Amino acid sequence: MSPTTAAKFMRFAAIMSLLSALLFATGAMQDPTGILSRFLAIIIPGSEGVSGIATPEARVGFAIAGGVFAGFMVMLYMITAPAIERGDKVTIRASIAALLVWFVVDSGASIAGGAPLNALSNFAFLLFLLLPLIWIRKQDAGQNS
Repeated sequence: MSPTTAAKFMRFAAIMSLLSALLFATGAMQDPTGILSRFLAIIIPGSEGVSGIATPEARVGFAIAGGVFAGFMVMLYMITAPAIERGDKVTIRASIAALLVWFVVDSGASIAGGAPLNALSNFAFLLFLLLPLIWIRKQDAGQNS
């Protein structure tokens, strides 16, 4: 894929993931849409969704997790996508490393916390967000190292 196409794909992936992050943050407000509760019921067998963990501590956890992931997506949109267009290999490698660190920490903690299916959903996000970073045609990438 050309750097221009890869950058467009990254912007699309970042926007879709940002919407997901904002939806996750609604858990801090008792999940007004109900979508987060359905997601939790899928990834945590026997879960009561948001109502089952509606403590102030859980709400702040949803707010922080959603906010951090939302910020990460804005970074991919505003820094990584233009770097892909420029062929900035340093930023591309740093973005890949950041995605891998997020995946390992989030998925490892999810598995340890009894929600291994969250690791599976994280894997889908990881692939979606890595594609524009790894499918850039070598001959089109810039010379920054």
